[in-house]
Amino acid sequence: MDRRKFLHRLSHAAAAPSLFSSFAFDNLSFSKDSELTNTINKGKILIIINMNGGNDGLNTLIPLDQYSNLNSVRPHVIIPENKIISLEKNDLGLHPSLTDMKTLFREERFKIIQSVGYPKSNFSHFRSMDIWLSGSGNEQFLYSGWLARYLEKEHTKFPYDYPNNQFPHPLAIEIASSSSLLFTGEKAFTSFVTEDPYDFFSLDEIMQNQYSEDLKGSKLSYLQLMSNQSQNYGNTIREISNKGSIKHEFPRSHLGSQFSKVNLLITGGANTRIYYLNYGGFDTHGKQVDPSDKTRGAHSSLLKELNDCISTLYRNLDETGDSDRILGMTISEFGRTIHSNATDGTDHGSTAPMFLFGNKIDPTILGYNPVVPSEIKDSQHELDLQFDYRDVFSSVIDQWLGGKTTSKDVFGEKFDQLPIIQRKYIDTDGDGVSDERDLCNATPLGAMVNTDGCEIFSLPADTYSIQTNGVSCSGKTNGVITISVSNTEYTYNLSIPETEGSYSLTTENQHQLVIEELKIGSYTLNFTVEGQEGYLQTFEIGITEPPALSAKSSVNQKGKTMTVNLSGSDLYYAEVNGERRSYKIDNFTLQLRPGMNTVKISTPQDCQGVHVEQIFISEQIKHYPNPVQGELNLVIPGEDRETTITIYSRSGSMIKRYQRQIPFSRIVTLNTTELRTDVYVIKVNGQTVEQTFKIIKR
Repeated sequence: MDRRKFLHRLSHAAAAPSLFSSFAFDNLSFSKDSELTNTINKGKILIIINMNGGNDGLNTLIPLDQYSNLNSVRPHVIIPENKIISLEKNDLGLHPSLTDMKTLFREERFKIIQSVGYPKSNFSHFRSMDIWLSGSGNEQFLYSGWLARYLEKEHTKFPYDYPNNQFPHPLAIEIASSSSLLFTGEKAFTSFVTEDPYDFFSLDEIMQNQYSEDLKGSKLSYLQLMSNQSQNYGNTIREISNKGSIKHEFPRSHLGSQFSKVNLLITGGANTRIYYLNYGGFDTHGKQVDPSDKTRGAHSSLLKELNDCISTLYRNLDETGDSDRILGMTISEFGRTIHSNATDGTDHGSTAPMFLFGNKIDPTILGYNPVVPSEIKDSQHELDLQFDYRDVFSSVIDQWLGGKTTSKDVFGEKFDQLPIIQRKYIDTDGDGVSDERDLCNATPLGAMVNTDGCEIFSLPADTYSIQTNGVSCSGKTNGVITISVSNTEYTYNLSIPETEGSYSLTTENQHQLVIEELKIGSYTLNFTVEGQEGYLQTFEIGITEPPALSAKSSVNQKGKTMTVNLSGSDLYYAEVNGERRSYKIDNFTLQLRPGMNTVKISTPQDCQGVHVEQIFISEQIKHYPNPVQGELNLVIPGEDRETTITIYSRSGSMIKRYQRQIPFSRIVTLNTTELRTDVYVIKVNGQTVEQTFKIIKR
């Protein structure tokens, strides 16, 4: 495919020219540091399902205490009372197609908010949907989406320099053919749009054209930026989808296909935070029900499809341990009329219930049952508005999405906070410690924190590059250590006890250091960072005869491999756990085993030095169910015969320790019935296992 066809099919880039007049094309230098959250690590996910067309709320969530009046004013579509699924709370029932939603409700994973809308409802599909997606009022016109504004405020440098090391995955994904208003920002489109991650078209190379600095050149540069961004995201998303898994198949339908793709992306490792699905057909003016059986018909089929997709998603994600990260939300541009019409349907109405689903929601039903009159003389009679839809969206931003951007920043005014997420799960800074216990509630996502939610300063070992070389085997003092650091945000102090020397790596010396006149021997390099009390990184360095062996390594925990890059010799010996092989290349990969590995790199000449590392590779434990009521199953792969399992409270106190034999099935079962309802930390240790995770005891 040539570039012209590519750009023609690229939804974001094709739409961009209409917005050029509002873009600022400053020549800015953008850092790759994250603005808040990142898409390197797993985090909370929001899934929005748009029930396009205007869902009939009174046949979806039926107020049973109003059934007699409902029967009077909507006789053509009313569901037989004995077919309604009673929620056994608040005199409410669900449409008979929503059987699994009753199960989720009983499990406290399904939330109902009654009579949601906005003042002075607009009954145009297009205008009302624009209102919902932009986050505006009836008489207010906004040309950006509320989620786009949230994302742009969180990522002030987007789209420039994205994707990057901190954000390799899209910030949001729409399973669609074109971008919606929801993700249309004030500067750019903030979502990645795809109908099928497997069918992403790819160019042979990224475009790197240079354009003039005038207005025309700026527009072309922006178009190229959008094209390259979509190219990079598309290739990544396709790779992730190939890694995903689906154990329970979704319905063979348009919505089922969308849910299936989201499932593949989540289980494949995509750390995208927001997904948007569009589901049409709810504009049921006629044939909403089958007149011979009102539990059937167009509306019933739509709800059945929604029910099956949500429940299948949960069955899949419960098994992979990802369901705790999900908050789902249904929206629709308006409800339907209280009364039915003569064509077995309903017309455009105002308010309707909203549904949310998730393991961490506050399960209480919000609002009172709609009051239905026994007869309707005014065809425009509408149900009372109980909750502004922006109350719900604001609560989702502040209680689930989090970050430094508040709902007031997004909507320009403060709306009511509704109990959407259980208070013990609200984690504004996304560090895994709830706000109730977090003493440092502003740590960046991905930071290491202690049980109080306060950041533990750390740097990866590969921050430091240390090379040694010498020019003599004996009797000389011209050994050299060359040091540099990749993270130049900090001032580093270095002490070497053997020389009684103290050094600093700062901006003044460009964070590089050469230490000379060293004699043959071993040296201990102790690195500290100014302003970070308690941090210490130590390296043992040997100065031997020249040319000194230089080694750099990186470890792949999942692949159980270590890649080394060497210099200083034509022949190397790599000894892994006592087994030695020789290599005539300076770049190769070593296979590691579960447990502690000792890797020793040397050359035929002893005076060239030896590089030794100890790397612990842990088997990856799976655990289920979570939340747990009775037995917790731990699947411990590998060959360990026994394991130590320790249970800690969320405050860090040890509750119990077990020494267990691992059976042939590799499944160790713990009885948690003695534990009270709370969050616990489980630590599993063994010869080849060292893993910690959290469980929720119900």
